[in-house]
Amino acid sequence: MAEVMIRPAVSPDFSVLSNFKHAIETQTVWQMDQDISEKEISVHFREMKLPRLMKLSYPRSINNLLEHWKELSVLLVACVDNVPIGYISSSSIQTTSNVWIKDLVVHERWRRQGVATSLIKAMMEWGEERGHKRITLEMSSKNYPAISMAQKLGYEFCGYNDYYYENNDIVVFFARLIR
Repeated sequence: MAEVMIRPAVSPDFSVLSNFKHAIETQTVWQMDQDISEKEISVHFREMKLPRLMKLSYPRSINNLLEHWKELSVLLVACVDNVPIGYISSSSIQTTSNVWIKDLVVHERWRRQGVATSLIKAMMEWGEERGHKRITLEMSSKNYPAISMAQKLGYEFCGYNDYYYENNDIVVFFARLIR
């Protein structure tokens, strides 16, 4: 693989990043089961194989990405030969010393080559430099590739929200200490 350089995004990057294919395809998802009784609420997620490949749309409006990016603490871009091939965005929550990864997108041609892992590690360094203690990833429960990567990198499941994304997908959260 070519050498990947990670840097803060600059305005000429925005049009390139917004044109990435933000959707993914998967044949495995996490299915949520919920049991509620008078004295107990149980929620379980289980890996579920689908009968065919499913296209998973991006959970945020692609048309509003620029506005979304303006609200964030940082937007880092992975580049090869100064051409953007991926990005990661974060908002930092000062009161909890948490870096919250909002977006992680890699150009389709560069997926499954370690670019996303490099972006996450760069975001961890960014957070550590600013004194943050914890980093949290958010993703759709249908985004099995992202869930697998989070677990491989030592992130632990720490919650979910079923009214978080505009498209009503269930979001799952994974977190770990920065160092």
